[in-house]
Amino acid sequence: MDWQLIGALVKLRYKLIWAKTRTRNGRIALFFAGYILLVMLISVFAAGGVGAAIAGVRTGKAYLITAAVLGGLYVQALLATVVLGFGVNSAFADSELRRYPLKAGERRFARHFLGILDPFWYLIVALELGLAVGLYVVGAANFWIAVAAVLLLYVSNYLLARVVAMLVERLVGRKGGSAVLLGLVLCMGLLPTLVAPGAKKNPHAWDPVVHALEFTPPAGAAAAMTRHGMDGLYGMTILAVWLAGLCAAVVALERRPPQKRIAQATTLSFESPWDRLGVLFGPRDGPLVAQWLRFYSRNNRFRTIYPLALPIIAFIVVTQARVAGPKGQFANVLGAFTLVGCVGTMQFAVNQFGYLGGGFRRYLLLPAGATDILRAGSYAFLILSAALIPVATLAVALFSPVPLDVFKLMMLFGGAVFALFFMHGVALWSSLYGTRKSNFYSSFGNDLSLVGNIVVIGGVIALIAFPRVLVKFWPGALESQNWWMVVPLVLAGAAFYSFSLRSAGALFQARRERMLAIIEGRG
Repeated sequence: MDWQLIGALVKLRYKLIWAKTRTRNGRIALFFAGYILLVMLISVFAAGGVGAAIAGVRTGKAYLITAAVLGGLYVQALLATVVLGFGVNSAFADSELRRYPLKAGERRFARHFLGILDPFWYLIVALELGLAVGLYVVGAANFWIAVAAVLLLYVSNYLLARVVAMLVERLVGRKGGSAVLLGLVLCMGLLPTLVAPGAKKNPHAWDPVVHALEFTPPAGAAAAMTRHGMDGLYGMTILAVWLAGLCAAVVALERRPPQKRIAQATTLSFESPWDRLGVLFGPRDGPLVAQWLRFYSRNNRFRTIYPLALPIIAFIVVTQARVAGPKGQFANVLGAFTLVGCVGTMQFAVNQFGYLGGGFRRYLLLPAGATDILRAGSYAFLILSAALIPVATLAVALFSPVPLDVFKLMMLFGGAVFALFFMHGVALWSSLYGTRKSNFYSSFGNDLSLVGNIVVIGGVIALIAFPRVLVKFWPGALESQNWWMVVPLVLAGAAFYSFSLRSAGALFQARRERMLAIIEGRG
């Protein structure tokens, strides 16, 4: 193993991270601010780990509490890496590492070694080490055994994330894979809600599940940290078996690359559903709107996220209705329901041109103005999100978790329409000032710029929180007799969208060269 060359690759990785951070909107100040915040979080949670360890020892449930904390961190890291794309994608693909004098085994080791040293994983391992230190301080664990268990758990978490990410990528890459993935996500999301009532009536129904969880890596690490003798050795054995199995799975998946789809010859037609929708926007914008719809309908990430929009909203609506009191239920439902107007397309609307790559230059050569290109793309996202609003309104009318009348349904519909116009108006500005090169073929991950993340995350939080804040200052604001307030709200959203469309269209001409450099990887 050429450790000197692998060390040079690690240095190169962090140089690239540093260079990439300097080119984005946060600059050096954001970089230091982010890592200062990270250190603060590590300190706070490390102290929490000590507290959890003390509580576990005092109550005689050190193993259960340790297993629960490690299991929670394990699942959170898995979701963050697979869904958001943090800590999974290595810095260098195998094709890039072939330029270095490394053998096949060395390239595989270097790729995963670089991935496991991603800064995201530092937070996870720091939280787990905080718990290990807490157990050692109160005399419930051997320090070195606990640290070894944490490191093995850390590696298994990374390997499992790699396996799940590769399986998801291959599933989505197949025809009909997005629908299968949608079904799996729905089953996982709705299963706890369906089984919870039965579990309350029969507390012992969870015993087989709890017994099965004892053979998972977090439970094995907890046993190694809190138990001694053969029980502790048994926990380390569980970790070793999982590591061996996950390593074998990663090697098997990487040796069998995903099959590429073979393009089939078809007759050229301009009568697709996208062209029929484009006709609604007239001869000037219609062809461009149809092209944008066709372009994003072939994007793996869009085909995954857009169908998930309604199930996600349904889950949030039901959850928010349950956690709120009788007086705050409708406010919570209204805030969650407004997301129907943007959640399906917002991740793409805030970075409208980021997936085009070199194709962005071709748009500039079309016999159309820059304003027409921006407007047509925004119209495409607008009609895609608008199509979800009537379906969601009908669903909430039939299966509402709170009492609704016609006027409150109108408020829900109007709130979603306001979010539709307002968020897509803000997305126009984000597309100009927060452009970032994105991977068209990626199914999961977060590749938005700082501006794009602020718009998406901040917008979702603002939409959910606004009705709750309103009823605190005006308790009767959301009563049925005040339904008319949604009318000026919708008109204000439409006016803002129209203003943004005109102003951003004029600015697009001035910023297109800068955007072109970013999308082509030159800026």
